[in-house]
Amino acid sequence: MPVNAKVEVVGVRDTVAALRKIDPNLRKQFTRDMKVLLKPVVESIRAKYPRMPLSGMVREWTPNVERGYTIFPWNWASVRRGVTIKTSTRKNKNSVVYISQANPAGILFETVTLGNELGRNIRTVAPRAMWPTVDAHASEINEAVQKVVIEVERQVISELPRGFA
Repeated sequence: MPVNAKVEVVGVRDTVAALRKIDPNLRKQFTRDMKVLLKPVVESIRAKYPRMPLSGMVREWTPNVERGYTIFPWNWASVRRGVTIKTSTRKNKNSVVYISQANPAGILFETVTLGNELGRNIRTVAPRAMWPTVDAHASEINEAVQKVVIEVERQVISELPRGFA
């Protein structure tokens, strides 16, 4: 279950969904632009992960042996690589562009609460990385996403036949 951080800009889903029908290459360019735009935020998130939050995280922990789902050992490099930018225009998705943590240890680090001993121990050592970073950059992200969407719409309109737009 990936962890996601969200900043909402209205109209992006419709624009991106229309791009796939109008010009698939422009849709791909939109995704590339979003990745470039959000790269500083992703790098900032990655820099906030501690090398080893708790000493016990060096040992293996597989809570579901039947499925083989291993959460620990904590691998700092893998946790950092787990932070990625994704795009989706599926109707049941809340976000079109989102930052996701795919590493099981990173997911646990981001979602653990103060309601249990593990959460209290982790939070005394290190705060969450994703939400505070996205919140701190929310206005910059909104402005940049709006600029990209406006540019994409401009390109789509310029490619329409005369009198059509």
